[in-house]
Amino acid sequence: MSALENAKKLSKEEVLDKIAALNLQEYGLCAGNLNRHFALALQESEEEGTRCGVAAALNNADTAGVLLEVLKENPERVMEGIAIAAYALGVEKKILYVPEYAKEVAGIVKSTAQRYEVEVIADLVNVRVNKGCALIHIVTAAFLADAFADSYEAGIYVSVNGESIKKVACDAKIADIIGAEALKGAKGLLIGYQYYDVDAAQWTVAGIPVENGVIRVLTEKDCIVSETEKYLTASRKQSCGKCVFCREGLLQLQYMHKEIAEGRGKAEFMELTKEIGGAMTYSAPCTMGQVSSKIALSAVELFGSEYTAHMKKKNCPAGVCFSTEMIYIDPKLCQGCGDCMDVCPKDCIGGKAKYIHMIDDFDCDKCGKCIEACEEGAIIKTSGKVPKLPNRLTKAGRFKR
Repeated sequence: MSALENAKKLSKEEVLDKIAALNLQEYGLCAGNLNRHFALALQESEEEGTRCGVAAALNNADTAGVLLEVLKENPERVMEGIAIAAYALGVEKKILYVPEYAKEVAGIVKSTAQRYEVEVIADLVNVRVNKGCALIHIVTAAFLADAFADSYEAGIYVSVNGESIKKVACDAKIADIIGAEALKGAKGLLIGYQYYDVDAAQWTVAGIPVENGVIRVLTEKDCIVSETEKYLTASRKQSCGKCVFCREGLLQLQYMHKEIAEGRGKAEFMELTKEIGGAMTYSAPCTMGQVSSKIALSAVELFGSEYTAHMKKKNCPAGVCFSTEMIYIDPKLCQGCGDCMDVCPKDCIGGKAKYIHMIDDFDCDKCGKCIEACEEGAIIKTSGKVPKLPNRLTKAGRFKR
């Protein structure tokens, strides 16, 4: 008999009692007692006059996606958990949100979702649209299914240094999970959404939130500024951009980190990071704004000396930053043919036919494919001085330096 069939043999009250007896917890950012989480959703639904439902997802701020493996490995388990939550709440509406960056997963689970009447949406969770819904983590749904299949064991999913995820006991020590060899030469740890010093390895996985399943050992070869900038860039791309604190906050944090990594950092950037990051944490309505700032806040707090080295000494202790190479399009030679735009894997070349093309270095990874494609020899990689370039659409042959 399936977990859902087992649940439906009980009354709704008995289902909630079993959840309480097992002390099931909500796995996402709103961690805590799952029954209380359900009760608050019902209360909010009544106060707002909205129809309650169940929506399962990763945290909006989860750009790593390692916990999607729980869904991909056993879609049936997650769908049953969503259906059990809906039964316990007495609602029909059931939704599974999959991040847009992993929308292929939506196709993988679609047929299973249809059998459980779960709508699958490849997008972030809009907390306003889902006001009054019981928002649960995908892992919470999986654990609900386990509970009514009588196979539930408390635990936390982790992926160490990019390896496959595994479920570990809540009282497992982080140092034991990582391993002594991997900890040698570590200067810090990335756990969940923020950095910690190496001493945090002595904590348990229940003691330090690992909301996205990520545990990573940072060594002297890892540049904190560069790593933080990459994370902020990923968050900025994933953000829906509808909330001012999140949209503007991520833009400013990512911009400042990019400037620091490229040797143009200003002394006030560290204080601005604290100010903006703090505002995002407390003012954004969803996990994207609330959590994505934490990596920057923890970076400047724990690794301030690295920021100072970048800004004052123009030195990257890890030897990662300050590459002087860049690619640009010579406005005198460009004929606006579009060949470079066609081959750019990052879509970071702008322009149109017979207009001088321009490279946006926000996404450019200097792969050089555009150089090979340009028959005019207009695309140049240099470590020297870059000439004046157009900053708006200009017809080929009409740019004046």
